[in-house]
Amino acid sequence: MIMSCAFSSIYAQMTYMRGGNMAAQRAPKVIDTAILQVVYKRHSLIDSLSPDRVAQENMILQIGKSRTSKFFTDTRVRDSIMQTNMRRMSSGGTGTTVQVQSMGGMGGPNGFGDQSIIFKNYPVGSVTVTDRLMMDSYVYTEPTNQFQWQILPEVDTILFYSCQKAIATFRGRDYEAWFTPDIPVNEGPWKFCGLPGLILKVSDTRGHYIFECISLEQVPTAMEYADLDYLKTNRRDLSRVKRKFHEDPMAAIESIRASAPSGANVRVMARSSDGSAVDESEMRNRLRNHGYNPIELDF
Repeated sequence: MIMSCAFSSIYAQMTYMRGGNMAAQRAPKVIDTAILQVVYKRHSLIDSLSPDRVAQENMILQIGKSRTSKFFTDTRVRDSIMQTNMRRMSSGGTGTTVQVQSMGGMGGPNGFGDQSIIFKNYPVGSVTVTDRLMMDSYVYTEPTNQFQWQILPEVDTILFYSCQKAIATFRGRDYEAWFTPDIPVNEGPWKFCGLPGLILKVSDTRGHYIFECISLEQVPTAMEYADLDYLKTNRRDLSRVKRKFHEDPMAAIESIRASAPSGANVRVMARSSDGSAVDESEMRNRLRNHGYNPIELDF
């Protein structure tokens, strides 16, 4: 049956500050109310050259009353760390200092700190993806209904739900998914959708990306869309930008230095996963020596 459906431990997470004050942000738009919130544990191979370097993070899927869904990283731990660092940075601000902070394990398309947010059926019939790289926020849209699933007779139990297996090939990877008809919504993590039941687990056949449901709850929650000055792009162009940044992140840092106010002092602060300080030379080496492993391989 075929159905169609609607940089590692020091990879740079950049924050730009002048005089210790963050840029003002407009209030987000409320686009729907979530009637179901699903939490997935994502396992991802962050370095294609090192099969033992696997990142884990929790991802949240909100499913709205109007069939809109939102998928994003659970940032509560990261936000707490970021706020602490912002306070430390702000306390030393002089009004002319531009600070660029690279935080261990907190950025990139593969590991902890994924900045992308996926909105399915927003607008109706489309997928909207917002993302952030250094100081820039990006947005692109693409059509929905891009998975061609083949449903198989195999069954399993996940979180006490009876599930059935389905397979599909999508943008360079072969996937196996387990969905439950007991929750009759054609949704799933990331961009996955289109099966006759909620996808509770999905992985590519090489084991590079695994999404597995760890909890579900029905708590009405506002689904928000950040009202930012996005740079409009398309998926493949943004993928190329990310790859270029991965290959030479220090070039991006130098571009910030070049655009800093006259007389400003740009500092690059980096920490390894063990908390030890890393200078720019070592940071450059570590970033360049990692194999790039995005989930979509067709760019």
